Amino acid sequence: MASASPLKDIDEQYLQCCICMEQLKEPKILTCLHRYCQECLKKIVKKGAKKIECVTCREVHTLPKGGINGLKTDFNTKNIIEFIQLQDSVKVDPLRTCIHCNKKQEASAFCFRCNDFLCKTCHAFHASSPMFQDHHPHIFSLSEAEAANLTIQKLSSLKVAPRCQTHPEKLSELCCTTCGNLPICIPCTFGEHRGHNLEEVKSLAKIQREMLKGKIADLLQDKEKAYSMREGIKKAKDKLELNVDQESRKLQEQLDREGERIKKEIHDAEKESNTKQADLEERMKEETSARKKELEKEMRESRERYEQACREERQEADSNLRELKKENTKVREKLEGGLRVMNNEIQEMLASIRTQKDENAKKIKELSDHFDGIVKRFENVTATADCILASQNDWTDVQCIPDVCRAVDILREEVKRDSPGLDNLSGMKIRELSAGVSVRGKVGISEDVESIADLHIEEGMYIDDITGNEDGTMVITGLTSALQASIAVITKAGVLQQQDIFPDTRGYSARCSFLSQYLVAVIYSFNQVGIHDIRDQSRRFIRLSDVIMNCPTNQQVYSVTTDPVNDHIIVGCDSRDVYVFNSKLEHVKTMKLPDVIKRAGDIAMYEGKLFVCDSSGTRRAFAVALKQTAIEVKYEFTKPTAGGHYWYPLCVCTDQNGYIFMLWGEGGVRSLIVQYTKDGGQIELEREVDRTHYVTAITAVQTKQGEKLLLPTLTTKKLLSYGLT
Repeated sequence: MASASPLKDIDEQYLQCCICMEQLKEPKILTCLHRYCQECLKKIVKKGAKKIECVTCREVHTLPKGGINGLKTDFNTKNIIEFIQLQDSVKVDPLRTCIHCNKKQEASAFCFRCNDFLCKTCHAFHASSPMFQDHHPHIFSLSEAEAANLTIQKLSSLKVAPRCQTHPEKLSELCCTTCGNLPICIPCTFGEHRGHNLEEVKSLAKIQREMLKGKIADLLQDKEKAYSMREGIKKAKDKLELNVDQESRKLQEQLDREGERIKKEIHDAEKESNTKQADLEERMKEETSARKKELEKEMRESRERYEQACREERQEADSNLRELKKENTKVREKLEGGLRVMNNEIQEMLASIRTQKDENAKKIKELSDHFDGIVKRFENVTATADCILASQNDWTDVQCIPDVCRAVDILREEVKRDSPGLDNLSGMKIRELSAGVSVRGKVGISEDVESIADLHIEEGMYIDDITGNEDGTMVITGLTSALQASIAVITKAGVLQQQDIFPDTRGYSARCSFLSQYLVAVIYSFNQVGIHDIRDQSRRFIRLSDVIMNCPTNQQVYSVTTDPVNDHIIVGCDSRDVYVFNSKLEHVKTMKLPDVIKRAGDIAMYEGKLFVCDSSGTRRAFAVALKQTAIEVKYEFTKPTAGGHYWYPLCVCTDQNGYIFMLWGEGGVRSLIVQYTKDGGQIELEREVDRTHYVTAITAVQTKQGEKLLLPTLTTKKLLSYGLT
């Protein structure tokens, strides 16, 4: 809205109250720059309320001491509305009482200094008389009211300086910047504003206009992000629907393929059984015939002996047939049972897809509403700034521009703030279908290390944790030789891509867990939780005590895991407290671990269950269920007994199918990988790591060759890889 913009081009919605949907009356402006009628705001705010929520953008504002009346009046908008009302009133009834001659006749002009109408005769005298010389710039000829080129700047030039609040009989001449650019008269400079910072309005307005122009220029640089985010959200919503259809169809196809495979195995098993049965019958006939010939001579001598032999052979054959049928029935029951289990598993996964879809759709809707609000605020801020800059009214500018600049700063911070990854919200976190039931053996960990890669990281770094994303990118954290916490991004081959050191962390290590493709949740120092972006190494951190009420000042963070489906970061401590944050590092809730667990040394999350390695003296590990406000123990993991050693839990992870892998240590020299069942913490198999490679961290990562278990060594900078076969 340039200064040459005519009044007729002003959008009607700009002058409309979003509550009563009528033209604004005594417009009050909020910090977000949205404006409403004073009386409308009073209707929606309860008596004695301390805060008010903006009807348009939902931003919450603290009310000033005077409540609604204490909110700032939008003088710029009020001036425009008053002029439009002046135009409309003259159209309806051109007869007005002249302020000079006091006669009621057709109005010719309006003097903003007198704030009243003039007839044609008095208009001419008023405009030419030296007595009213200071009124001349403020006289508006009503013949110009219909002019299409009447601009905001022209209107503003007609307005007079505001009157001093302390001395209403005097016009303001200076601005007190100490009191928020308050217009004051000369006597005030010797009274309550004595010693304050006073500015001449023209020079102050010029400075503030330049400042606002700079702010708006900066804001326009963020415009693309704000608007592209809305388009990205729409694409994410469409992609979510597409992914749900694809995943559901893929699961159904898997079920159909598995059903066909199992039916074929049943058919093959029945065919094999029938062949064996036929062979057995044929062999029995041949043996019976041979026996018959051998015993024909003896029949006459001992018919009873012959019949007994036939009975014994028949009984043996019948027994073999029964065993064959029994074995065939077991195979059929096992395969059919496996098909039922798989069908139930797929139904659970489809239910999980629907639940995730509903949750993600809700989050996308919230994100969409949030950015719609930002775009509305963006449009309102720029429209307000354009209107103010177009007015060129010094007094209006010094009153309004500081508020607009604050709104611009707040909006820019809001636009720059990270939002949950749209890829996370549009994607589906669905585990792979479990291996089908078959007469073949089940999967497990490779017998030996498949590969050992060198880690190209700082010499002397102690590695404490490792995490990987779906692309196979890995992040490791630990302590440098200078005892500072460090984070390094590496490839599957161990090649270093970037490494960063956290300041002020001497003596405190770091733990990590991927939240999305590029964002890593990190804990470090004594009680800090943060998010590290591996694209540009940027990070945001908070201290527990800064965001959690009643958090013990000596509370130390010990472990971290993530729940990408719910966009949550879960932090374990040196106590039973577990803290949950969202991706904006806002505290969501605090829960307590059951009494049997003393300290969350390491944690992992999978489908609503939290796996906890207790690093206190108990040296036990548990699976606990996360409820809305409570945690309950589901089961305790069986302790390994390999080699008769006293093992203690170090680290835990899960693969994409939900199998649990826990790393156990002994005496700082031995490491043992244990695979557990998915539903009860029972040991399925164990793999002891070569004693030349002591490891304390483990993660599962998808590769082109299938899923692998990766274990970085503590001090020798090696990366061990085990296959999941």
